Amino acid sequence: MRTRFISFLVVAALLTLSPPRLRAQSDTSLKLGTSSQAAAAHFRAGVTDMQNISFESASAHFRMAVDADPNFGLARVLWAAGAPLPADRLSQELDRGVADAMAHGSSNEVLLARAYRASALGKADSAKTFFTSAAQAMPNDRLLAISTPGGAFAGDAKFFRDAASRYPDYALVYNNLAYAEWFAGNRDAALAAAKRQAELIPTAPNAHDTYAELLQWNGDFTDATAHYKRAASLTPRYPEAYAGLAEVEALQGHYDQARAYLNQAIANAWDPAEKVSYMRQIAGTYAMEGTSSDALLKALDAAAAEAKAAGDLRQAAIIYSQIAGVHAALGHSDVAHQFVQTATTTAPTAPWNVHYFAGVTHGMLKHWAPAQAELAKLKASTGAPPARVAALEGYLLTQQGKPADALTVLMAADTTDAIVINRIAEAHAALGHPDEAAKWYNRINSNYAVSLLDFTNVNARRRARLAVAKKQ
Repeated sequence: MRTRFISFLVVAALLTLSPPRLRAQSDTSLKLGTSSQAAAAHFRAGVTDMQNISFESASAHFRMAVDADPNFGLARVLWAAGAPLPADRLSQELDRGVADAMAHGSSNEVLLARAYRASALGKADSAKTFFTSAAQAMPNDRLLAISTPGGAFAGDAKFFRDAASRYPDYALVYNNLAYAEWFAGNRDAALAAAKRQAELIPTAPNAHDTYAELLQWNGDFTDATAHYKRAASLTPRYPEAYAGLAEVEALQGHYDQARAYLNQAIANAWDPAEKVSYMRQIAGTYAMEGTSSDALLKALDAAAAEAKAAGDLRQAAIIYSQIAGVHAALGHSDVAHQFVQTATTTAPTAPWNVHYFAGVTHGMLKHWAPAQAELAKLKASTGAPPARVAALEGYLLTQQGKPADALTVLMAADTTDAIVINRIAEAHAALGHPDEAAKWYNRINSNYAVSLLDFTNVNARRRARLAVAKKQ
């Protein structure tokens, strides 16, 4: 699934995979820095998957290219940029890839290797500089033309409309245009763009997945299901299509079927981290369903154990903090505190999510001092979304009998975010505004962009559903 606006794609049209007409226009196409036919073949297969937005398969091909030629620098950089590597290993592989490109590759290959290293390390300004230089060195490349200005895929709907006019047969433009139109509020245009992408590359799984996702968001579950199933049937394997099918089923209250699809996603996962994410989504179905705390805790426990076994301590820490919240909701104060402590100490640095869920946990137990301490840590955390900060602060204010103050905080946040909407509704309910609360709850219930991986999203949906049912 899903919105794939990342710079990982920029190399995809720079190779001899370009149509002959475009190749003939310029002698600036990228020359591969390997003499191994096997390495070149796997690299080109990876590039094809990149243009079709099948990144996991692309990464696998780049890995095989490196295995065939360990000195193929750009292949190493692209593999490392897309692989689930710890930070120290990522830096080592990227540095070696750039060094190998400098020793064995062309000047254009070095430019791209440096660009991808910068991008993978989060150095956006450096990445933009290198990508801009690459675009100037290879002026006939259409992917560089649509991705370099403003950073890769940072254009708005108008930007991608113009790109579609210039490159009407280039499928990737329509993937980005579809999402840009949707977020601009142009649903019909978004669906038309997604449909066009599927028409241009009908054998690419992501094209059908994108179309299915927008159909789902539009409430057309029947057609969404058909395109998700189409995506799941194509190669390379595309486990996200099963996750999409699970979302459609969960939205219709078919939780057992949703879990069945997620088990298929697990069976087709590309790596342990992806498997853990689908296990977390199974837990999400139980949270959204809200019928069995035991089943929810069992699912979370299984996901945490799998994450820890895979060495993915960040995901494990997040899951432990979610387990703490479930125990707090059940009134298990001592157990909740134990899991907060476990979550805080599992990863070398606690992710922002841990502070969010720890704050909610303490708030449910009415332990205000530690709750405020977690709010302060959340505000100071790198990468903490402002909507989550506002949601936690608003929740704590409402729980402490200050719903009017909570509304001041929440209404200044992203009021399209499900958990923010949920907390706004709760604040109105606490103020004795049942009709206004119902309006906000209905915004959640009528929004079909569910994320089963987002524990706040599924819990907000359960609370909204129950609140509306209670009022009726």
